[in-house]
Amino acid sequence: MNELVRLTTQDVSKAIPVVNSREVAEHFEKQHKVVLKSIKNLMAQNGAVKTMFTESEYISERGRLEKEYSMNRDGFSLLVMGFTGKKALEWKLDYIKAFNFMEKELIARIETRHLGINNRKLLTDAIRDKVDEGTTFKNFAYSNYSKLVYKKVLGETVKSFKEHNLIPLKENVRNYMTIEQLEKIQEIESKIATYLEIRKDSGETDKQIYEEIKNYIK
Repeated sequence: MNELVRLTTQDVSKAIPVVNSREVAEHFEKQHKVVLKSIKNLMAQNGAVKTMFTESEYISERGRLEKEYSMNRDGFSLLVMGFTGKKALEWKLDYIKAFNFMEKELIARIETRHLGINNRKLLTDAIRDKVDEGTTFKNFAYSNYSKLVYKKVLGETVKSFKEHNLIPLKENVRNYMTIEQLEKIQEIESKIATYLEIRKDSGETDKQIYEEIKNYIK
């Protein structure tokens, strides 16, 4: 059911749940050209409707470029309002459930992302306060600990994760992570921050503490 609704982008900070006009036509047993005509009529009647639909193109089975639309919840609701019959009602309910699920999932990811910002600050503060100034290790401490966390959670470097998931290199990788990945990052960053606080006065070097942390979070 959840496959009925997709996000416009993997980036949760920009994503919007949408459905595709071709799939709507198929599920409601309409010709796609009829659905396209209905969408165009809606947009012609009121300019505000235009923001609910995004036009794009796809390659048909005949190898031709054809138009299609993606639409948000409001656009979908307007479009199918006049579709009647028992089967149409069942599909309407399925789409509503799918929209609800996707929106809740998106909100949960955004909330988890925001909570992670606080955890990140705990770690960066601990590195700032507990790693000796003026050392070579301090110069790379933030980078080293970040790489350690990401490698643990992703199983690969951030660069390779972005490449495998077609994420632009300049984008913040955390905006593309699942709730489970974000929660795991929070857990590990909290552990590292706590370990730095406890072990700072142990007499060990920052490098030794770093190696201990690598084993600690295995």
